[in-house]
Amino acid sequence: MIIISGRFLTQRMTGVQRFAYEICRALRQIGVNYVIVAPSDIAPDYAIDDWPVEKIGGRGSHFWEQVTLPCYMQRHHKGLPLLNLTGLSPICYSNTVMTIHDVSYLLRPRAYAWIYTLFYRIMTPWAARRAKKIITVSQFSKHEIMRYYGIADNKITVVYNAARKPVPAPRKKTQPYLLAVGSLMPRKNIRRLLEAYSTMPDADFDLYIAGSAETAFADAELETYAHTKGVRWLGHVSPQELNTLYRNAVAYINPSLYEGFGIPLLEAMVQGCPVLASDIPIFHEVCDTAANYFNPMKSEEIQSVMRTIMHDETLRRQLIQAGQQRCLLFSWEASARTIQQLLNA
Repeated sequence: MIIISGRFLTQRMTGVQRFAYEICRALRQIGVNYVIVAPSDIAPDYAIDDWPVEKIGGRGSHFWEQVTLPCYMQRHHKGLPLLNLTGLSPICYSNTVMTIHDVSYLLRPRAYAWIYTLFYRIMTPWAARRAKKIITVSQFSKHEIMRYYGIADNKITVVYNAARKPVPAPRKKTQPYLLAVGSLMPRKNIRRLLEAYSTMPDADFDLYIAGSAETAFADAELETYAHTKGVRWLGHVSPQELNTLYRNAVAYINPSLYEGFGIPLLEAMVQGCPVLASDIPIFHEVCDTAANYFNPMKSEEIQSVMRTIMHDETLRRQLIQAGQQRCLLFSWEASARTIQQLLNA
């Protein structure tokens, strides 16, 4: 049996939490025996009524992760492997498998609250050295971890994100729109996307932005575009609402400057939504030829790909077809089996 840290269950479901949730779900489907040890304040985002969860302590804080959890492990599950799917492993428990999604806090520290950056700069290398094995979500992130932390190749296993098979979403007649999905932290580059859109004098489509702004990550410069005509700020949306948004968008656009993966790329593909993506290495790893790429630092290039996708039906069909083939290469079940093999090695 394995134990999984359930701290992620106390947090709103964004990219790293979705990875943890879907991996846990897939591990159950393939018959892996595990127990999730979690704080008591589980968020309503997660459908886990029939999951094996042991609730201990209160809030899902770093204290819970580094003190409450390892003390509980020593008393109740001593020696069993502890799998952390969203970040830091307890440094005082030895049999851990830790997940590092990316090292963005090292490369773009100004995008985070200083205390967040300091904490992860100190704790991540310490926890990584203590962990028996490390999981990451792409070859790109693996090379970043090896580069910045000096961790050996054979200690790191790549376990890809995926997207569930599409749930049929309704078609709706709306003003044509492009869709961006994700948090509003600066590295997501939403500001430059808004700049490009707001300076298009002939824009005949809307821009939908789905995603919430966390206090530590929000980009204050976005206030400039808060009331831009044609921009719709959707905030946090449910998975069902998101499926419908993908299904009805002319295209999904991701202008991010840095990512460890990018689940919305695959979510768009499975819903038959063409993908426009930043010309950065990780997006090529995920999308290959199933995206139309642009330089995320140049507003004129962002404008150009937006205009092109709106008026080039042939390109849209090509990207849809390529995307539906590409997303078949990623599955939560395959990723769960990779973790199963890793834990059994």
